[in-house]
This record gives sequence, structure tokens and C-alpha cells, in this order.
Amino acid sequence: MKRWLTAFCLVASLACAAEVRLKDPGHIEARGSDMRVFRGDEIEPLFGSVVKTGDNVLFTAALPLVAGESYRVEVKSPDGSWSERKLTFRLRQAAVPTVSISPAPTVLPANALKLYLHFSEPMEQGVFLERITLQREDGSVVNGAFRETELWSPDGKRLTLWLHPGRQKTGVNLNTDEGLVLQEGRKHTLKIAASWRSTAGVALGKEAVFTVAAGAADHSCPDPQRWQVRVPKAGTSDPLKITFDEPLDPAMLATALKVKRGGTEIAGTVAMGVDARSWYFIPAEAWAPGPGVIVIDPLLEDLAGNNLNGPFEVDREAPVKAAGMREVKFEIR
Repeated sequence: MKRWLTAFCLVASLACAAEVRLKDPGHIEARGSDMRVFRGDEIEPLFGSVVKTGDNVLFTAALPLVAGESYRVEVKSPDGSWSERKLTFRLRQAAVPTVSISPAPTVLPANALKLYLHFSEPMEQGVFLERITLQREDGSVVNGAFRETELWSPDGKRLTLWLHPGRQKTGVNLNTDEGLVLQEGRKHTLKIAASWRSTAGVALGKEAVFTVAAGAADHSCPDPQRWQVRVPKAGTSDPLKITFDEPLDPAMLATALKVKRGGTEIAGTVAMGVDARSWYFIPAEAWAPGPGVIVIDPLLEDLAGNNLNGPFEVDREAPVKAAGMREVKFEIR
């Protein structure tokens, strides 16, 4: 075997595991006739392209290489003969994804609009309606439970699961014909298929099952006057805590509340309770004595889509009053 053949290597990539790279000895041109790759003992080489970049020659297969499979790489020597080396492609170990739900424990108003699935790894997209099933207590499937809109966080790990608004909003055709997705006072079962894979190709491997209980429908706006604020002591970095009287949208809570002092937003980190009923602000520096204010985005919603500006459903005969407060004051002592 030619000495320079020891420079062969397989390049493993989670996005495209289909490359064989050769440290160029100098005589190879960027054409398929100088380098070819075979699977196992097959006679016909793989389809692919050969590109020479600097000191490297890169063969990119038309289809991904198979983990654990042997490949034979052949390169034409300067004298026209072929030299070969057998390699085994090993995919980098990828983590098995897991999934959780928020808010949790999951008790939703019967007219809830959404909940969130949180995955430990970026997941394959475009398949969620095939991977999620909602069942009633008798085991029957709730058909058409979810809106087809697929909304992922930028990192591909959080899916906003929309309960179909056409069924959740009173008086709409689907609501009249098929009723609410969730039945008040009943428990439902949300199942996540074991076959749902991460973008690395690794499946959950085990069906995930969550209980979703439905309470009374909620048509009231969130009201900051009913919130409880726990104020930390001066000189500490203890969190400023708000306890809500109902769960609020977990994703919106991450950015909907701002802590200001003297008109300036102060730096810090935000955390939330898993039940979406509590919010914490941890300052970057210890608290100094004096007043402060928590400014609230009026678009902050509860689980039924009601926000500080008004309810999701507007009843012209019995209008619901919007929340009057847009900020909560506190004093550090």
C-alpha cells in the first residue's frame, strides 16, 4: 500500500455523513477517474463527486454513508495502478432525545389554545401531526385536535402545540359542529410517538405519555392586581418573585416582564415555575435599597389566549373589562 494512503479519513457529520477525505499526494486531479469509493465488496462504485481543495481531495457520496458499514476506497497511483484501503464508517454517538411538557402538571382551561413540548435535542420537523395523538378517557382519538401550523423555537427544541382555535372558540362552525377539543372536568391523554426522531436521526425510542386535565373555560383577562410579589432584601441577590393566580403562557413569560429602577431596565436572568404560576428575576448585582417597577407587556396571555388588553373571545352583550394595570411597583428595603 502506498505510504500516502494512510492519510485517508472518513469525515463524520451529523448533517451529511457522506464524505471521504484524502490528503492529496499531489498527483490527483479533481475528477472521479482518480478516486472511487465502494460499499463492502460491491463491484460498482458509489455515485458521488470528487473535489480538490488545497491539499485535500474530497469525495462526497450522493447518499449518506451507513454507520457500521465497511467501505473500500481506491485511488489511482501515478503509474496508473489502483491502491485501496478498507475503512469502517462510524457515526458520532448522538444523544437519545427526551420530551417534557409545559405547563406541568398540565391542567388547562377547557378553551385553552396551546401548550408546549420541550425536547432535549433538535427534532425532525414537518411530521408532528403524525407523531402526536390526543385521546379521551374512553381511549377514543380526538380527531382534528391540533392546528396544522408548526411553530418551533430557533434551536428546534420547543414546539408550540396549538389546540385548534376553530374548535376552541365559541360559536365558530367547528366548535358548534364538533365541540371543544378538551372536555371540562375530564382527563385526556397526550401521546408522543416513540418513532419521532431528532435531526441526528435518533428516535425517542419510548412513547411519551402525558395527562392533560381540563378545567372550566376561562374568558377573563389576566389581572396583575391579583398577583403576589415577594420582594428580596437589600444587599442580597435573592430573586424577585411573582406568584400568579392562574398559569400564564410559559414562552411569553420569558420576555413579557421587565424590571426597571429609575427608568432603566436592570440586568438579570429570568426563571419560571414548571406550572407557569410563578416567575423569578435574579439580578446581576445585589439589590440596592429603593423603589422599582415591573413593567408588563399587555400582550401577555393566559393559557386561553386572554391578554391584558382584552379576552380572546369578545362578547358584545357582556363585555369583559380589560386589566387596568400595566406595571407592578415594589420597594427594596
